[in-house]
Amino acid sequence: MLRLVAALWLCLGATLSTAADFDWKTRFPEGLVNAEGKPMELDGLKGKVVAVYFSAHWCPPCRTFTPELVKFAHENQAKLAVVFVGCDRTPAQMFAYMKEAKMPWGAVPFKPMTDQALIKENDVKAIPTMVIFGKDGKWLRKDHGDLVALAKLLAE
Repeated sequence: MLRLVAALWLCLGATLSTAADFDWKTRFPEGLVNAEGKPMELDGLKGKVVAVYFSAHWCPPCRTFTPELVKFAHENQAKLAVVFVGCDRTPAQMFAYMKEAKMPWGAVPFKPMTDQALIKENDVKAIPTMVIFGKDGKWLRKDHGDLVALAKLLAE
């Protein structure tokens, strides 16, 4: 009986700590950079829903949606973190876009779209696209900028 209680206690403890303890380094092994290209800590992702945002400055729908996402992210910063995956042609274009749009979040280090593992892993075929991960790092959904659905996820 004591073993059963101990096993249940360990399972419960592991379950309760999973979201807070998820190591986002497993999802973003190269870390994140800010709009200046300087490394950023991943600590800001802990305990939050994470929206991985695939976008580029050359994309008109992206330039329309990005300001909406910036505003939404500011309003929901306690529950939501955004990670940018730049789909521009050069790092300079990616950083210029981040600065121009006043993106308050980090980005995965620049790679050409054909080399970007996150694009392949998440089957991103068009931009803008958001891939949403739960606090525990598990994949929740992929869409093309549905902030209403994202707000519902954050309310759960």
